[in-house]
Amino acid sequence: MKLHDKVKLYRESKKLSQENVAYKLGLNQSQYSRRESGNILFSVKELESLSKLFEIQTSDLLNDETIIFNNKDQKRGNFGQYITMPNELIQQYEKRLQEKDEYIATLKEQISLLNEAIKELNKPN
Repeated sequence: MKLHDKVKLYRESKKLSQENVAYKLGLNQSQYSRRESGNILFSVKELESLSKLFEIQTSDLLNDETIIFNNKDQKRGNFGQYITMPNELIQQYEKRLQEKDEYIATLKEQISLLNEAIKELNKPN
């Protein structure tokens, strides 16, 4: 997900208007809108201000992977939960899954060898 999309996501999750956020950044609404649409890049100072406003770490805006889970709240309709996952965490998870698969294959091979040994021991002489 691109930075400007994340900013919009966080802004909407905090129920803030573009005007509110623009005011906090010292911009007018159209200047902010061009940043949020990706036409103009956010400055580092603006990203720091946004992270404080959204009560998140600046790195949360810069992480590569954002996963969105849509849920239904029976009283109030739809709402979303946003979870940011760094690529390093995803890579570690995938490595652990691969290690688990290799371990299972090794255990299956050992079970097979043990079953063969049991058969040999139970053979009549």
